[in-house]
This record gives sequence, C-alpha cells and structure tokens, in this order.
Amino acid sequence: MTHGTTPTRAAAVDRRTLLRLGVGAAATAALTGCASRPAAGAGTASGTPSATAPTPSATAAASTAAPADWTALAKDLQGTVIRPGDAQYPAAARLYQPQFDGARPSGVVYVASAQDAATALTFARRYGLPVALRSGGHNYAGWSTGPGLVLDVGRLNGVTASGGGATVGAGARLIDVYAGLAGQGVAIPAGSCPSVGVTGLTLGGGVGVTSRAYGLTCDNLTGAEVVGADGRILRADASSEPDLFWALRGGGGGNFGVVTSLDFRTRPAVDCSYAFLSWPWSSAAAVVRAWQAWAPTAPDQLWADLHLLAWPDGRLELSSTAVHLGPANELANLIDQLAVQPSTAPVHTKSFLETMQVMGGVSGWTQAASHLPGALPGQNPQGRLTRESYAARSDFFTRAISDTGIATLVAGIERYARTAPQGGSAAVAFDALGGAVNRVAPGDTAFVHRNALFLAQYTANYPGAGAGSGTGVDQSQSWLSDVWTAMRPYASGEAYQNYVDPRLASWEQAYYGANATRLRQVKQSYDPHGLFHFPQAIPG
Repeated sequence: MTHGTTPTRAAAVDRRTLLRLGVGAAATAALTGCASRPAAGAGTASGTPSATAPTPSATAAASTAAPADWTALAKDLQGTVIRPGDAQYPAAARLYQPQFDGARPSGVVYVASAQDAATALTFARRYGLPVALRSGGHNYAGWSTGPGLVLDVGRLNGVTASGGGATVGAGARLIDVYAGLAGQGVAIPAGSCPSVGVTGLTLGGGVGVTSRAYGLTCDNLTGAEVVGADGRILRADASSEPDLFWALRGGGGGNFGVVTSLDFRTRPAVDCSYAFLSWPWSSAAAVVRAWQAWAPTAPDQLWADLHLLAWPDGRLELSSTAVHLGPANELANLIDQLAVQPSTAPVHTKSFLETMQVMGGVSGWTQAASHLPGALPGQNPQGRLTRESYAARSDFFTRAISDTGIATLVAGIERYARTAPQGGSAAVAFDALGGAVNRVAPGDTAFVHRNALFLAQYTANYPGAGAGSGTGVDQSQSWLSDVWTAMRPYASGEAYQNYVDPRLASWEQAYYGANATRLRQVKQSYDPHGLFHFPQAIPG
C-alpha cells in the first residue's frame, strides 16, 4: 500500500527498488501498494501469461469461429487496436512486472468509451477469444494479460470533482487521481504506488495510509459504470443494480464486468504530518510486540506500518512510517506512546498531495515523472518509474502475534539474510487496520476482512529485475513459502484479494469468507457463461 522516501532524497525510487538500494527508514513506506487485481473487470484464462487455457465457453466458440477480423474491430472503435508486428506492440503487451514480458496477446485494445468496451466484448464472444482486462497492470500473478484480447482502460483517465463527490475514469493512475483531486482541495482514500490503476485497487478493497480515518477505497465508492458480459452498459449504485454494486466493493476485479468509470465520496485533503521511525535489529521482537499493541488501536487519524527488511548486502532493518491527518505535535505525542521508543523519529509536515508523493516514493518529482516511461495510455514520456519482478503473499491478523510467533517471524527474516540469492531482498510489512475499516460490517460490502488488527505482506524481490525463473527465483519463492507457512498458526487464514496469490489453495475462502456464496450468485447473474475468467475468478 505504501511507497516511501525521505523528503530530502531527490531520486526517489520504485517500492521494489527501495529494497535493492537500501534507503534506510524511507523503506518503511515502500512495500505495500503496487498491487492490483485483473484491472477493470476480467482476467486472462491462464494462471500465468504463458499458459493458454480459455474458458469453456470461449473454447466452444473458438472451435467454430472464423479467424478474428481485427481490422474490422479497429474500424468499429474510437480507441486503438495494437497487434503483433505493430511498433508499439512490445510496450503494449507489457505489465508492471518484467517476469511476465513473455505474454503475447493476440491484440491489445485501448478503449475510448464504454461503447468501445461493449464492442470489444462482442468481438471476443464472436471469435471465442479469451479476455483479459487491464487498468494499471500490477496484478501479482500476471492475470491482466493473456493469449487473447487484452482490453486496456488506460485512456479512460479523467478526474473531476464537485459537490462532495468525484468521478474518476477507470484507467486513471493513483498519482493522477491524487493530483487531480488535490487541485480542488479534496481526496479519496487510496493506496500509494503512483502507477497503480484506481479500478483494480478499488474493486479489491483499497488499503491505504488514510484507511483508518476514511475507510477503504471501496467504502467510498458511490457508483460505477460497468459494461456487462452481454455488452449492456450498466449503472451500479445503491439503487440501481444493487447486488452488482455490493460485489464491486471488495469482490475483486476480473469477475463481473468492465468498469469504465467510478464515482467516489470525497474527503478533505488536509495537511499531514509523518515520521520515519527506526530501531536497532536487536530490538525486533520487542518492537513488533509494542507496535501491534499501539498502531491498530490508535486514534483513527493515525496510520502506521512496520517493516522487517533484509537488504541485498545482508543488512537487517527494522523501521516504520507513521502518517497523521493532523499537526506534527499530535503525531509526536502519539509516537511517545509507543512502548519501545525509536532510535530516530523525525517528524515532517506537508500538504496532503506532497505527503502522498512522499509515500509513493516520488517526492519532488513532477506529476509527469511519476509514471512509467512511454507514450501509451497510463505512461508518460517523462516517466521515471521502473519495473521489477517479485513475489508476495499476505495475511490478515485478527489477534496479536504471540511471543513464539514473533520469534518465528524474526527468525524468518534472519534466515533470508543468511541464505538469500545474491542481489535478492525480502521483507515482511504490517499495515495497521482498525478505525473506520472495522466499523463496516463484514457483509455490508464484499470486503469481508473487517475485524483484523493489521495486514501483513511477505515480499521477495527477485535478484534480476526481469527474472521470472532460475535459481535465484526458486530460492526467493522457497523463502517466501517457508516464512508464510511458518506463520500459519498465528494468522487468521484470511488473505488480501488485491495481493493476489496464485499459490493459495483455499483462495475463495481466504479472500471472501462468508461473502463467497453471495459473490457466486452475483457472478451467475452477470456473467453466466464465464466470459470473465482467470484461475481465481469467482465461480458461477
């Protein structure tokens, strides 16, 4: 959810690069936010981009369909179609992680309207093509690409606000959402990775630095424009398509339709104070114990994370970022309530937008620079963000970790430092919950995780930026599996659907719990033939 850098560091870096370069306390805000479900509604039918398992309905259609007429599709769209052989195809086919660069979609469609999305879906049904939807392309498993039609909503990126609400295009990147709304003095609670697409974040929940005060991103969703599997353009809100609206708030992208526009309740973009805290590694067990007794029960205006990091050079680091929607003296007083005081805790005050830029690792950058470089929708020729490959898993903790569990966690990080592949890095990051997040009943939205103290993300950065296989990747995944498995006795068994985990066996229960049955019913109503399908798509 968070990115971070010190306010004096001009060359801020991507959250995964932070792990590589070792930027001290700034890394405390760097590890939890570049996640996204299959962005706007549907996912590929494959577990990885190299697999090619279309849906049963798509397979049946493909057995009798003529070759897809992409030229005709291009003529029917306001947007753009990019095919293999086109100059922009290599860039258009990429996701955020280079490990998925082997994906070879048959075509990438950048839609310019909801009608374009409906036309593209009609085309996919006619020719039996698997569909993958993409907003920011940050899906951890690579499920926002595939062998068929990739429908990208990046051109739908408008951001407007008035009268206590905002309308945001489905392809808007978070940096553009924050900047566009801040200009009008308002904000929505969201994540902090600048290049994440707002739709994937919202549909899976949306944990961020203001969640404890303002709720999840999905809790502030008041309506959406959705193109259904049958091509109908729907309005989903509390009074129109209410079951679909319920499902869109935490049911995960890739399941019910193509979201083309989102309406949000806005909040004041107040000035914030923040601090980077650090402790010696020898205090790790005591700090974990103190942090989990402090952050989840603090006043709603405070959010804090905790990071246990192993750097590529073998160093171990223990650090935290605290963000307060209020003045610096209040934050300092809250930090004073920590049972184990940090070695360093400089407190800073900035505007809301500047604070989000710090959390996103782009402090001092222009808005244009805070994108991936390129000329395609969602990119910018002046972009300075970089891409990296990694693997991650997650847990929600509904009770404090026991001393035995803390010792297990600390030992896991120390084990990585001893056995890590050369150039690799790893972390376990906690994000405090409680507050407004937990005041919503588990069944009021599809986001069921309403009684957790904090969310954990376990992350292993691969040794090479483009790595997708090899000994270093195997070692990274082995460590990730081991530390996650070791924490089973202490975690709730729930997992964050925005940190999609292709290794998770009981994923439906872990992501959706008691809401899974209703989600299946909504899936059956809006996508009865499984056009929107991927390995962890909600079953119809």
